[in-house]
Amino acid sequence: MAKPIPFGNLAQIRATKALLKFCRDHNHSPFFIAKLEECVNALENKDKESVFAIVDLLSRAGMGSYLDWYPDVINASEDPEYVESVWWSLDASWKQAMRMCE
Repeated sequence: MAKPIPFGNLAQIRATKALLKFCRDHNHSPFFIAKLEECVNALENKDKESVFAIVDLLSRAGMGSYLDWYPDVINASEDPEYVESVWWSLDASWKQAMRMCE
């Protein structure tokens, strides 16, 4: 039987930091950037309740939600399709990392 994965592990922290950097660099809403910053801190402090509250908030869809966003193209090597694909990939990876310890 596999060992349980500890909460606040390196994979969760790195996935959150990568998503945060992308969102910050590509001009996501300051509110949602702050929530991802809170999530990093909560993971580092092993605060499950706060992390799961943030994951729940960021998993909701609808107008004005975290998911209702199209990242800005910020580099000449990017195009809208590329940044949207990276955004969705980082978000999916982050959500998978958060589910590892539920």
